[in-house]
Parts: sequence; C-alpha cells; structure tokens
Amino acid sequence: MRARVVMAWVAAPLVAVPLVALVALAPMWAWAAPAPVRAAAADTAEPGAGKPERPQVAVLRVGFTGAVGEAAREMFGQRLVEGLAVAEFQVTSGPPVKQRLGAVGIDPRSCNGDDCYRRAAPALGVGYLVTGAVGESRKTYDITLELINGRTGAVIGTHRERCEICGFEEAGEKMGLAASVLRSRLEALVRAPARFVIRSRPMGAAVWMDGQPIGRTPLDREIAGGAHALQVSAEGYEVSQRSLTVVSGVDETLDLELLPLPSKFPFQTAGIAAVAVGAAALIGGIYALSVDGDQIACSAAEKDPFGNCPHLRSTRTLAAVLVGLGVGAGTLGGVWLYLGQGRGPRTEAAPATAFTAGVGGHF
Repeated sequence: MRARVVMAWVAAPLVAVPLVALVALAPMWAWAAPAPVRAAAADTAEPGAGKPERPQVAVLRVGFTGAVGEAAREMFGQRLVEGLAVAEFQVTSGPPVKQRLGAVGIDPRSCNGDDCYRRAAPALGVGYLVTGAVGESRKTYDITLELINGRTGAVIGTHRERCEICGFEEAGEKMGLAASVLRSRLEALVRAPARFVIRSRPMGAAVWMDGQPIGRTPLDREIAGGAHALQVSAEGYEVSQRSLTVVSGVDETLDLELLPLPSKFPFQTAGIAAVAVGAAALIGGIYALSVDGDQIACSAAEKDPFGNCPHLRSTRTLAAVLVGLGVGAGTLGGVWLYLGQGRGPRTEAAPATAFTAGVGGHF
C-alpha cells in the first residue's frame, strides 16, 4: 500500500506538467490556426460587421416599345431587379411601388420631372429612383436606364445597352448588366466633389466658406460634400449667413439677394416732425388769408366819419408763403415716413439648402 502511494505522488507531477503546458499554449495555437478558420469564426460572431449600408432604390417604371410580349416584359423587370440586387442596392419594385405611390396620388407611369421625383422618393422611403426604357425593332433591343437622385429629383446617371439580332432572354442579360453598371456610376459620383455656383445681387460680394475666403461673386468652384457654413458680404449691405449641405457629385446654384444696411437718418422721427410743422404752417396760412383786408385797430380820433380805421391788414402774401410751406413740409414728412417703414432691426433666419439645383449625368 505504501508503495502505491509513493508511485501516485511521483506520477502526479508527470501528468500535471503537460496539462498546464497545453492550457498555456492553447491561445497561441488558436492564433496560429489557418486564416479561413479565424475569418469564419469572426463572421459567425458578428455577421455583417463593417459592411457599408446599401443604397436604397425603387424601380419607378420600365416602358416598352415595339414587339415586346407580356412574358418578355416580366422577364426584363426581373432582370432589372436582379441586376440592382447584384450591385448591392436595396431594391423596391412591383406592387409595393404602385401601392405606396397610389396612397399619395402619384401614378408611376406618368411621374416625370424633378417635382414628381422629389415627392415619389420619400413616399417610397428610398434615396434613389430608377426608370427604364426598352425599345425593340427587328430583334434589336435598345435598353436605357436612368438613376435619379431622390432628394433633388435630378437624373445623375444614364446607361445604355444595345443587343442586335437578339432573343429577349439575351436582351434580358443586357438589362441586368446595365443595372449593375449604375452602382459603379453612383460610387464614382459620390467620390466626386460638388460644383457650386454662387451669385449675388449686387455682384462682387465677398464669399467665405467655413471661415475661409474663397472669392467674390459670381463664383464657380468645386466644394467637398458635407455640411458647410457660408457667409456673403458686400459694403453697404447686410451680411448673409447660412448653413448648407453639399451633396457630392451634384451641381448646385445659389442666388442671394443682399439687403441694404438700414440708414442712420431718423426717417420716422423727422417725418412726424415735418408733418407737424407742415400742419401748423398750413393752419397759420389759412388764418392769415382769413384776416387779410381786416382793419387794424385805431383810436377814436383816427377813425373816419363812418367809424373805419385808416389802416387795413395785408396778409395775403404771408398766407401764400405759409400755405406753401405747410404743403411742402407735409409732403416731405410723408415721404420720410414712407422711407422709414421697415427700416428697424431685422432678424433673418438663415435657411438651409435653399438652392436651385441642376444635375446632368451621361455615362
């Protein structure tokens, strides 16, 4: 029995040492595992981590001309959606588009122009719209796709494909290819700076962007996308300040009407005083006219046998002067009061992105 105990005490360290070594080396073995195994583990732990958000797009409509049957039309629509999905767009199409637009009174088939596009995109909850056209003539298919910015309603990309002497299945593949190309065009557009045109009345106003001078109006230059602070100033005019958000790759034009600085002359006070002086002079002129020709008081010894004094008042000239002065002062006072209207302190809220934007894209 004593021999067995001795043997157990001897064997225990021999077993414990390898176990401790295995535990200590386990992290190193895990790190040294093949890269695909580690990548798979990471993907399992955090699915979708680090992936950029996919742009949301809705297929507004696809128009057809020529001999394109109903089955072919459905196939073209399916290929378009598949191509957009392959290009990593989040796609909305078909009945959901008609249902959501119908709820706000928009017909997808007749929705054209910036105004309609700007209303349709928010109703569909997307940032971009896609319209397509397929024309068939003697087995030759011409396919055109347009990508529309839902915020501005402007066409930011156009792609065309032609399939000569094709069946509609082969032409459908061209539709899918054209749809996938739109994504690369969108990415290139997002990376491009915006072109910004700033005009003002009067011209020659100094323009500051984010606290830095960038020139004088009219100004045409490229500006990086994002939020910016704009300031436009001219001598004798109020400073125009506003915040704006520039969309990369989008051309925008901003027209500003600068307001003249309020005059230091007290138009309203001077106008009231002038009107008061004019009224007093007019009253005095009327009184002077009314007493013209009246007898000037005299003593009894100076009166003639008929009791009349020998001297008469001659105030007609004075009356004319006072009346003229009163009319002139009253008129001037009225003009000053008119000019003084609205010349008090003004507080103008700076609107954000109040722009007239136009974009043209052709790929």
